[in-house]
This record gives sequence, C-alpha cells and structure tokens, in this order.
Amino acid sequence: MNINEIDTPALLIDFSKLKDNIKKMQDFSDLKGIKLRPHIKTHKMPSIAKMQIEAGAIGIAVAKLGEAEVFANEGFDDIQIANIIIGEKKIDRLFHLNGKVRELSVCADSIEGVRQLNERFKDSGKQMNVMIEIDSGLGRSGLKDKTEILKLAKEIEGCNGLKFNGILTHAGQVYSANTFDEIQNIANFEVSFMTDIAEFLKYNGIETPNVSIGSTPAANANESLDSITEIRPGNYVFYDMIQVSLGVAKIEQCALSILTTVISKPSNDRVIIDAGSKALHTDRGAHGNDKIKTYGNVLNKNCSILRLSEEHGFIYHNGEQFSIGEKIRIIPNHACAVCNLFDYAYLIEDNKVKDIIEISARGKMT
Repeated sequence: MNINEIDTPALLIDFSKLKDNIKKMQDFSDLKGIKLRPHIKTHKMPSIAKMQIEAGAIGIAVAKLGEAEVFANEGFDDIQIANIIIGEKKIDRLFHLNGKVRELSVCADSIEGVRQLNERFKDSGKQMNVMIEIDSGLGRSGLKDKTEILKLAKEIEGCNGLKFNGILTHAGQVYSANTFDEIQNIANFEVSFMTDIAEFLKYNGIETPNVSIGSTPAANANESLDSITEIRPGNYVFYDMIQVSLGVAKIEQCALSILTTVISKPSNDRVIIDAGSKALHTDRGAHGNDKIKTYGNVLNKNCSILRLSEEHGFIYHNGEQFSIGEKIRIIPNHACAVCNLFDYAYLIEDNKVKDIIEISARGKMT
C-alpha cells in the first residue's frame, strides 16, 4: 500500500529514520560505557521496544503500571517503573507483576510510600526493588536533601520485603533551556548532583547499585557520565518539533509524522485539514513551556498551523499551493503525547506501508 492510500488522519513512522535513531543512541551509550534503558512512554509499542533491546538496550523504563503490565505480557522481563506507586490496588497489581518478570523496580520518595510497599511485599518471597526518586531541579516529585535521602535509603534497607536499588532522577527543566550551552549545563549538573548523592550514601555505608538519569536533550549533551550507571531517554526514538526547537535534533531526523488531508480552502490564506487536537495534540512545549507557536511543522510547505479544534486544523499561508483532497505530512510538536492519541501506526519505507503496528500501551492512565 502506498501512503496516499491511507485514510486520514493517520500516524506514520519512517522505518529508516527509526532504525537510525535507535542505532545512534545505542552507539552513544556503548561509547560512554553506560547502560541504555529507553523510556517507552514515547512510542508505547512493544515491537519498537524489541528493536531497542535487539540493538543493545538492557531493559525498558515505563511511566505507568499499566504500561509495565502490557510490556510484561509481551515478554519484557527487565522493567523499571520510573514513577511512584501509592495505594493498595496499585500495589497489589505491582505484587503480581513482580512475580511475572525477572527484574522490576519502582520509585519512592517518602517513608509512607516505602511502608505501603513493604506491607504487601514483606512475606512475598521475592523482594521489590525500590529506587529513591531525586529532584535534580525540575521541582516535581523526589527528594533533594541528602539527609532525607539517607534516611529513606535506611528505611528501605530495613524492610525485609524491599531491596534498595539505587537513585533515579529526571532533570526535566532542561526543556526550559534557550541554548545548547544551557542544556549542557543542566545535563552536567544532573550528573554531578546524582554523583554527590551516591558518594554521600556510600560514605554513610549504603551502596548505590544504580544511578539512573534520563531525558533525550540531556543524553545528547552530557560531557561526562562516569558515575552514572544508566540513561533513560525516550523521545530520541522519533524526535519531534520540541527537540528541534531545543537544537537537539534536525527535522530530517524526525521519524514520526501525521498524515492528514486538505478538506477545505475557505479563503486565499487559509486551508483546513482533517487533523485537529485529537490527532496533533495541543502541546507546544514540555513541562509547561510553550516554546513553539504552531501545532506542528508541515513538511514541504511554507505555512503555519495556528489553530486547532477537535477535528480540524487551521493552516495559514501566504500564497502556498494547496488542493482539495491533497495529503500532507506534519511533524508533531510532542511525539509522546501524539502516540497516545492513536490506536496504531503505519510503518513506512520509501513511501510504502511496511507494517501496521498496534500502540498497545496507549491510554494506560493507571
């Protein structure tokens, strides 16, 4: 099938760019002598995660317990839930998942959270791996005071149902950077901050088996990773206009696009497409930063997507040529959010459909 035969709006993945992006990040990790644990919240597709594992990734990171369950059912046996799990129902699901996979870890940043976990796992026969989430500047969840981190590590080590598995952070403030130098400064701070914590814990008698950091911009900017055991970039598999706006990637590297059809030409400077917010999403930045003024980049056209309703996109232009029924491709602002809007994606090569991939872990909110 040719891509022009695909009904729209549709999600497309360029196979050659996908392979190249996977290879380059793995090559980078291998060169640095560090483990790569890709965050699958970007693509949510077991078939793509298998490509990453085959390339050399040690396992996967997920954002939600539901994502972990989907990937465990697909045979993935080294899963890190890079999030905090609270509440009896979720912890019971975590308990059953821990019995299905070889390696599973979860995050905590409070005594109460640790005690909830231990209450379920204390008599399980298989300890739950727990990582302390660190706030390295984003101001989200996580601890930053070394004394509090040490106290929590000792609490975990004192729980017979749990095993202290290290420290984890996401310096998401990197998405606020305006220059590559700023990205590099944040990336370097993330490494030094986590190194300092690991050394403090060791000085106080606690070994830190894993020091995990993660973001695509930081992974592309880190000067030294000597003290880090693993990185968790996710967006690199596709890239998007947020990464382009940060100078992390070029449009030519973006593997994900939305295919849409021109359905109306109501004026000389405006056309309407059949992809609105339900296909393109409304994100124009990450972590609350609206760095981008449009809703995606239209390939091979001089125009801007300036408005969205649920089912319609408003493209404004100055003399660009469009025709009713024409199909165009758009690089989305935020690949992770867009993948969550579609049931499946078309894997394409040389403008032909190579495969249709189910986005199995989309919509996993819990």
